[in-house]
Amino acid sequence: MEDEPREVRAVAATIDGDPPPVTFSKEPDGVMAAPERREALVEEFIGEFVGSGAWQAMLAVLEGAFPGLGLAARLDRGADGLWEITDVLDRTGGTRLGVPVWLDDAGMVFDLSAHRSRGVRTVRPQKRARASWPYAGAFVIDTLDPLRYHRAVGGPMAPGARPGRPREGALAAAPPGEDDDTGVVIVADLTAAGVRILDSAALWRHAGRIVAAALHDPARPDSRARARRALGALRRVVVVDPGLGLGLCLRVDASRTPRCLLAFGIDRTGAQAPRFLRP
Repeated sequence: MEDEPREVRAVAATIDGDPPPVTFSKEPDGVMAAPERREALVEEFIGEFVGSGAWQAMLAVLEGAFPGLGLAARLDRGADGLWEITDVLDRTGGTRLGVPVWLDDAGMVFDLSAHRSRGVRTVRPQKRARASWPYAGAFVIDTLDPLRYHRAVGGPMAPGARPGRPREGALAAAPPGEDDDTGVVIVADLTAAGVRILDSAALWRHAGRIVAAALHDPARPDSRARARRALGALRRVVVVDPGLGLGLCLRVDASRTPRCLLAFGIDRTGAQAPRFLRP
């Protein structure tokens, strides 16, 4: 249908391996040029992200990906608490993340050159990654260990929960694509995006391929439409790379433009508290 976003109309091609298109204008829109406008974008994103299903799913995934660090308790402090541990990108910002980082017109850009030799994985592992949805409006996909977060009860455990007894407040959620405002948390090797310089567009393409591959089952023709709906509904994308200790947060706005507005680095020793970085 012509009134659907372009990347939704192109999901059939995406499922076959082509990246979903994005809608950047030919001329820079200048949003990232002014510090006050950048801060307003980040403030809006944090306001809608913290406390959402995607945020809760991210905390649960971080607990599993980096056990023993108590990341959920350290990070779950509300929007004001997140601002307190978020730094503005400057010349030293990359040292906090372990990769060089700078700005373009769509947010933060990351240079993965030094890490691409660490054994690139494909986005379609031998055991097909599956999606689970532990919270309303969010789902989880792990491409590195597809069974890790796929439990019969519906995905990653909420922090502090026990099997069969989810933490109070955890929500039973419908499959992705049923709502018009959803998020996904993806555990993946960022170097598998196939690019040396990872900008917002490349990160969105990588995430889109993973979502499409996980939700589309060739044996079930109806799953293609489900993948289309899920991609069209995505507004928040978090990609966590345990190998790099790096997390990237992408916002997809109403115009279907993806922007990387938050990133964070995790110290596996726990000696350094997690710090977020914003444009």
